[in-house]
Amino acid sequence: MAFTIALAPMAGYTDQSFRRICTAYGMDYATTEMVSTKALYYKDKKTRRLMAVAEDEAPVSLQLFGDDADIFRRVVEDLGEELAPFRALDINMGCPAPKIVKTGAGSALLKTPEKAEAIIKACVEASPIPVTVKIRKGFAEGGEEGMEIAKIAEAAGASEITVHGRTREAYYSGKADWDFILRVAGAVSVPVMGNGDILQAEDVLKHRADALAGVALGRGAVGHPFIFREIQQVLRGEEVQLPSKDEIIATAKKHLALSVAEKGEHLGVIEMRKHFIGYLKGFEQAKKHRNEILTLKREEDILRYLDHLTKESL
Repeated sequence: MAFTIALAPMAGYTDQSFRRICTAYGMDYATTEMVSTKALYYKDKKTRRLMAVAEDEAPVSLQLFGDDADIFRRVVEDLGEELAPFRALDINMGCPAPKIVKTGAGSALLKTPEKAEAIIKACVEASPIPVTVKIRKGFAEGGEEGMEIAKIAEAAGASEITVHGRTREAYYSGKADWDFILRVAGAVSVPVMGNGDILQAEDVLKHRADALAGVALGRGAVGHPFIFREIQQVLRGEEVQLPSKDEIIATAKKHLALSVAEKGEHLGVIEMRKHFIGYLKGFEQAKKHRNEILTLKREEDILRYLDHLTKESL
């Protein structure tokens, strides 16, 4: 069975434009930004825009978050045929953000297994597409509630589980616990994706195991979508083909164009700023260039600045 390399869901990052860029470099599938079930329930148009999928994307999972099984069920039933473009319906049980946790959603569900079970069952019963679940190792440091939730998810009908090897309290600090991820993979029969600290292609070799279906990476792809190509090369035993300066700049330009086309110039440029920080990493005087490009508000000015950078060295 092929080892899957996916883009993990990241709020504010995994929008359509970024997913399309990652697709071009060999990503197997992606997951949308978190979509609120309550916002969908109350027909919020802005929220529905997060669900847009382009024809040239790799398969995409739709990630929903919330804390109410009845609302999950109603939303999934209402979406009906609108779920057809997605490879799966993913339930967020790992987000550590305080504004999500305080509502009882995200990683807060690790502490309420009965509620987590009800949500998964509701989605499995209502969804015309497979249901997957994303969890963390546990809530507080030392906690391993994720193991119980993984077993509950399997029993409730989930078809895949992604495990981030950190607790909620750890956020993104310290190291992801891949031993825990592998223990979960060995404890359930559904495919398990590992998540955490895949920051360069060689990191996959440290964690690849027969028990794992694949890995989902997040931060390692921001500003460096080339990592998907590099991982595929590493898995084939080939020499890693690092991107040239010209390729980095050309990709940043294309990403900007897609972002502006998707969201309009004002918002598209703003949304690209965090990506530019990653694209310019490793450039000579990177900090100076980042500071300059973050002040620019028009697409044409950014393109002109990027053209100027082709004359400088990495």
